[in-house]
Amino acid sequence: MYNETLLERNIKQKVARFIDKSSNLTWPDGFVDFDNQCFVVNGVKPVAHVQDEIESAFLWCWSVKDYLISSLDGKVSAKTIENDINQYDCLTICSDIANRLKHQNLRSSRSEKFAKLIVTQIVSINTKTISKIQRLDGHYFITPQNGECVKIKAKIVDQDGCFLFDAYECLNNSLMAWDTIGKKYE
Repeated sequence: MYNETLLERNIKQKVARFIDKSSNLTWPDGFVDFDNQCFVVNGVKPVAHVQDEIESAFLWCWSVKDYLISSLDGKVSAKTIENDINQYDCLTICSDIANRLKHQNLRSSRSEKFAKLIVTQIVSINTKTISKIQRLDGHYFITPQNGECVKIKAKIVDQDGCFLFDAYECLNNSLMAWDTIGKKYE
């Protein structure tokens, strides 16, 4: 039979008190320095992790080209596939994104737009979206009530910063384009 030690019980009580106090925490005006404090939103991936996943999706999507060429086993020339790719804006944009990621730079652009991926995370913090705020060692840990307080925006812009595509739309359209190209040579 397990017997809880006095130390374990004491730690659990302290944690319970901390959680209880933090669930009723409010921020008086001017109390929190939003520019110089660290905030962690519990249950939300850091934007860098989300960006890695989106970037990986573009790399995998573009790798379909090599798979398609090898699966056709010389029945269709690589040049023919390359010409088919150029008929789809989404695939030329996907090419730019993937090649920029692979080579850290983009010297030439298949789309002629030097497309670039930009991922941003928007967190809306107010009394309606937050269930709990905890402060520990100068850091604020925020527990949202639901996923509505966090929005991820992934867009593709050209070399001048002008919007070209929503990244998710580009990936979806690219997959449909690959499907169309693949079916053409079945």
